[in-house]
Amino acid sequence: MALELYGSNPSPYVRRIRMLLDGLDYTFHNVNVYDPEFRKIYTSITPIKKLPTLVVDDQSIFDSHVIAQYLFELKKMPALTLGELNLISAIDAVTDSLVILFMGMRSELEVSNERLIFSLQMDRVPTCLMWLEEQAKLGAFDQLNYPTMCLIGLIDWAEFRQLYDFSDFPALIAAKQQHDEVELVKATFPTA
Repeated sequence: MALELYGSNPSPYVRRIRMLLDGLDYTFHNVNVYDPEFRKIYTSITPIKKLPTLVVDDQSIFDSHVIAQYLFELKKMPALTLGELNLISAIDAVTDSLVILFMGMRSELEVSNERLIFSLQMDRVPTCLMWLEEQAKLGAFDQLNYPTMCLIGLIDWAEFRQLYDFSDFPALIAAKQQHDEVELVKATFPTA
């Protein structure tokens, strides 16, 4: 079985899948989705044009959630609990909001509270982070499991892109930092 992962090195969604692929033989294609030539090629791999995409033999698997489900089954890992799924949903809400803000800045739009789409994101991020902070205080991210991989990917990516200051959330920072020296975490750290 040939596994090929298409993604960008900085992407938090790609990083979580790279960590989840640990122990499996796969090829990672670090791609630039902003390159028009690559986007033409990528359309033949995935019509949704989102990263990551995992190609298993001749079958493309779209979106990190579907890829994660596939890998959980492939690796015979226990299914995620409702609590873990809620953690991931909150992390993804923050990540999605920061992606929208990042794309707005990259598109040279005025990113402010006066524009509804950006205002909604700016409101959602701290609300979700406050809830995640409380979960971190309860030990939700003590183990290097899939929700923790998602959290690590979010924080490192947001800091790498200089999108958010997490200093108001010390339990989240501490939860991430306790895994910083794990080789898998270090090997997938975002770079340009």
